[in-house]
Amino acid sequence: MNKKYVPLLLIVVFANVLYFVVFSGKRAPKLPVHKTTLLDEGGNKFSVNNTKGSVVIVSFFQSWCGDCRREQPELEALQQAVGGADKLKIFLVSDEDWSKINTVKASTKTSLSFYQSEKPLKEIGIRRFPTTYLLNKKGEVVEAKVEGIHWNTKEIQDMILKLNN
Repeated sequence: MNKKYVPLLLIVVFANVLYFVVFSGKRAPKLPVHKTTLLDEGGNKFSVNNTKGSVVIVSFFQSWCGDCRREQPELEALQQAVGGADKLKIFLVSDEDWSKINTVKASTKTSLSFYQSEKPLKEIGIRRFPTTYLLNKKGEVVEAKVEGIHWNTKEIQDMILKLNN
């Protein structure tokens, strides 16, 4: 190997290692919803802890996120495929102001529940969007996806139906 290429090779290797360390995998952080208070549009507080006994999806989103807007109708279709809100409760959470949240709600035309996080999502560990969690009836995470918009699959439907038994 020509010695003049060694520095270039080292730079490429270093960049790849750095990329792997910073962006390795698309693992969702531990469910952070308990680190913040959720508010509905009327300012009423909501806790995901109150949903124990139900299968739940919590999705963290931002209004500028195209994948987030594509995921929301997919989640609603999943909810309908498994038997409606009695079988699967879905909560969409952003830290943005309500004007932005309502713009997303109107553009996606979903009937899902939207909430505002009192704390910035970065502060509770959410840095990539959408970050979405499927919880069992005990409130435990059974599936999590970061930047994963395809939830309405046979595999996920079967998982939710099994969790409801």
